[in-house]
Amino acid sequence: MGVAQLYYTSCEHGLAGYAGYQFNAATPGVDAHVLREVERFTVYEPPRSASPDRVDEHPVNLCYAPDVGGRAVLSRVVSSGADPSGRPGNYFAHSLVATAAVDDDPLPAELWGAGFWTATPVTDPDLPVLDLPPGPLDRERSDAWARRWPSALVARLLAAADAAIDGGPPLVLVADSASVAHWVAALTHLLPPARARDLSFATYAADPHDTFVHVIGVPMDSDTASLRGRFTVCDPSADPPDDLPEPAPETAALADRLADLGPRKALGLWRAAEVHSSGREASLAQWRPVVAAAAVLDGDGSPEVDLPAVRAWLSRAVGWLPPEVAAALVTRVLDAGGERLDGTALADLQHVAHRVGAEEVTDRLERVMLRRSLDGIAAGRSAPPMAPMRSESVRSAAGDHVDALLDGVRGEVSPDRALELLRWARSGGLSPSAAGLEGYGGRVIAPRIAETTPGGEPETAVRSLVESYDDLRRGAAARLAALPRARVAELASGPVGALFAHDRDAASTLLRELRRLGADRGADPARLLADVVELRREGRAAGAPGIASSDLDAELLTRVWGTGHGPKEALLTLRAVRSPAEVGSDVDEWVTEALVAVPDADQAGAWRELVGALDGHWLRDGLPPVAERVITEWSSSRAALDALRGVPEVRAAAELTAVYGGAGGAHPVVREMAHRAVADTLARWRRSTALATALRDCPDAVFEGFLSRVFPSLKGRSPDADRAAFVFAVARSERLRQYRPDRAEDLMNRVLSPTVGSWGRRHTAAIRQRLSESAAEDFDVWHRGQREQRSGRSGGLLGRLGLRGGGRRP
Repeated sequence: MGVAQLYYTSCEHGLAGYAGYQFNAATPGVDAHVLREVERFTVYEPPRSASPDRVDEHPVNLCYAPDVGGRAVLSRVVSSGADPSGRPGNYFAHSLVATAAVDDDPLPAELWGAGFWTATPVTDPDLPVLDLPPGPLDRERSDAWARRWPSALVARLLAAADAAIDGGPPLVLVADSASVAHWVAALTHLLPPARARDLSFATYAADPHDTFVHVIGVPMDSDTASLRGRFTVCDPSADPPDDLPEPAPETAALADRLADLGPRKALGLWRAAEVHSSGREASLAQWRPVVAAAAVLDGDGSPEVDLPAVRAWLSRAVGWLPPEVAAALVTRVLDAGGERLDGTALADLQHVAHRVGAEEVTDRLERVMLRRSLDGIAAGRSAPPMAPMRSESVRSAAGDHVDALLDGVRGEVSPDRALELLRWARSGGLSPSAAGLEGYGGRVIAPRIAETTPGGEPETAVRSLVESYDDLRRGAAARLAALPRARVAELASGPVGALFAHDRDAASTLLRELRRLGADRGADPARLLADVVELRREGRAAGAPGIASSDLDAELLTRVWGTGHGPKEALLTLRAVRSPAEVGSDVDEWVTEALVAVPDADQAGAWRELVGALDGHWLRDGLPPVAERVITEWSSSRAALDALRGVPEVRAAAELTAVYGGAGGAHPVVREMAHRAVADTLARWRRSTALATALRDCPDAVFEGFLSRVFPSLKGRSPDADRAAFVFAVARSERLRQYRPDRAEDLMNRVLSPTVGSWGRRHTAAIRQRLSESAAEDFDVWHRGQREQRSGRSGGLLGRLGLRGGGRRP
């Protein structure tokens, strides 16, 4: 396709319509914006050291840029002496403006010395479109030129030009403009074809700082000191290659290869590589693995040099390479030393083999990976990366290897090595046998755990294995359950137990039970007991090792409630285990202990509830005879006591003897609890004659119980005046004084004297108001005597009444 032409110089006639610098002629249709940019692009200034009159000695500037106002522009600018007005320093720029990129067009540098260039203005302002002929500086001439120079120099200059295209320092060549043109042609012939058209250049510039291209030529006598730093400066005829920047290894490898091939053969290299490219490669570094792959496939590559680049590139290139090509490259890599590849490289190749579905390659590769991985793990290295294996034969072999290692057939594998082995197996999609994992857990892991100090953490690898693998954890738990129970409990209460706390496997039942008992005791014992019973039932049904033979036993009850249990703990146990359960014979004894012992006052209510709960409970049938006796006798006593409810107090007082008689031959705890119940009843009575009768006839235990219940109500800042008057009336009752004067005196001395004897007037007045007239008079005499006794005097009236103060408190 033709290109538009532009002539620019200082002339009398041109497109501007006036004399001076202007476009003398142009192909019609070139945009004005392009014209302005070309005018700036082609400014020319002769070297300062050159004679203004010797224009034939001034350098020729063949300059090219792929984007001048949006178009690729190639210009030849020459010095032309004086302009028509006689002013010196005129120049003539003949520019070619591409209308579209055509791959068959000559490369810009090839047109150095082409016959169509002109330096003479014309009278006709319209220039024709120019069909470009082949350029003089073709690949043959470039090849001859490049071979005149050391290959290392060509490679370094090529790398510098490639870097400049990507924004690196521009390359300044110190040489005459013809030599610069030959260098540019050689470099563009070595670059990838598309990349070659991106390389801008100027074979001559008076000031490189004002020349915005990638490769710039400056005359031999130029002062380049100010250029170094911003530019890569090289005098090819004088500077050694090592003075040029050392490129990156990827760039250097391809640049060296291209320099050795030369411009003539480079085109074949690029055509062979283009078949395997993604279409997005630009720089030499990006092309390096593509070229290497093409060389490997053609049999021209060097395995030591090319295969590493191919291997690293393959995992990306598999997205566009034909499957058979990718598979062939994997094979070449393996052939050239797959045994020496590290785990990451093998994993990359495995990804490629899987992606293209090459079964034979996959099988071969995964066998290498299997052998390398297992050897590496055994040697103490980390598990290499790996995708799930797809070769069934390799998967089977790998599974057998893993099981053999876990079983100890090939020597014992330490926990840290087993952890790496199992991680590797999981990444490879392998599932070691449950039996192998269980065996390893019981044979290796459980003894390690058993050696843990009390409260100590298991070693990191052991903890990770137990947390990550259910079958292994099952084997370890089963083996630990066989240890002495005290040791298992010690382990379960610490960090070891935490490893099994949330496990649902039957093998860990004992560990979970003992952990619950060690960690949760005291928070909610009844709930804990119910949970452990349920845990035991489930574990026994599943055949859990080490689990107790019964749901409930005295040892469990002691661990939950502690020692010295009472009726409250026994009652809560019955409530926690509502449904019939497998119980040990010692449970009956444990419950009976709480049943037959006289409870403290604060446990009396729980004792009564316990007896009621046992009446009809499934546990009752297994209780010893003494427990049955207590339940039966209390049932009878309670019936007798219940019969007194609602009966008038006078009648009840007469019938209490039946209660005393029934309790007299009963078990001590029944007798004591019956007496307490009567004392509670009497403390609520309000008829003095009935109470006097009852206190006269009751056993000593009942009387003492009554005193202990009445005494507290008469103490404190707000004493009960009604109760005090009632007790005083009972104490002076003839029924009591005549038949049990000792008890009447106990009421006065042990109840009233320590309390009412010290009351003030306001409270004693309240008592008198509640007494009959004669009783009130007696109370005044008694109370006055109490005051006198406290002050050291005594009165005769108290003695006459038989109500003398003093005595012990209940």
